Amino acid sequence: MSTLADQVTALMREVAAREIMPRFRALAESDIEEKSKGDLVTVADRASERWLTPRLEALVSGSHVLGEEAAAADPALLDRLADDRALWTVDPVDGTGNFVAGRETFGVMIALTERGETTHAWIYLPVTDEVAVAERGAGAFWMAGGSTARMASGRAAPAAADQSASFYVRFMPDDWKGPIERHAGGIGRKESNLCSAFDYTSVARGRHDFVTYYRMLPWDHAPGTLILREAGGVVRDIETGLDYAPRTLKGPHLVARDEDSWEQTAARIRALRAHL
Repeated sequence: MSTLADQVTALMREVAAREIMPRFRALAESDIEEKSKGDLVTVADRASERWLTPRLEALVSGSHVLGEEAAAADPALLDRLADDRALWTVDPVDGTGNFVAGRETFGVMIALTERGETTHAWIYLPVTDEVAVAERGAGAFWMAGGSTARMASGRAAPAAADQSASFYVRFMPDDWKGPIERHAGGIGRKESNLCSAFDYTSVARGRHDFVTYYRMLPWDHAPGTLILREAGGVVRDIETGLDYAPRTLKGPHLVARDEDSWEQTAARIRALRAHL
């Protein structure tokens, strides 16, 4: 792996040790706020993003950061996506609701994008000290227990009754929500981790078959998409057939662990939509 990969991994571990894990299962009521209905933020989210921002910008000359919490306070920061300068996307605590509830399914997600394309990605799971790292064209790697292994999303997804999938339809328009829910009815095991860090790494490791999303905010999807692609998977808009890119903010996207599985599942969902 590159020096940059190691540097960012070290920063993620340090911010988790400083700002996140000391607050895990130790939050006071005053440490938690609701940005909008059902969308929580904690002192850990804000402190982590503040700590990471100047350190990431120092790693790549001329780069700037687009963090989830800064963008929540100033939505105009999303305009940075249109800039061709190097841009870091940061989700300081992905799965904040889980973090607040004391569940272990949360992570830190960082991506580096250049000219609208993701070039590097990191997902860190602090509870287990596991890291997924990817560089465009150089593969994706899983670091756990002191060892590093190349990630591979594995064989094609099994028959529907044996599949494991997550179907997030909260933001879906009705003409996509209905067909996706009908398709989900035939899936053997449905899970809702409510954490992109866990969903993407699970698909990239061949432990999960599919995920659907509609709202595609870059800090939630740029890191996981590159990691999954480098592991052999696919993230693509079901309607347009276009691969996900960080400047894409919405659309019915299907995450799959291989090309054939994506094509077959997207075709089924489209067919169900056509019969509405």
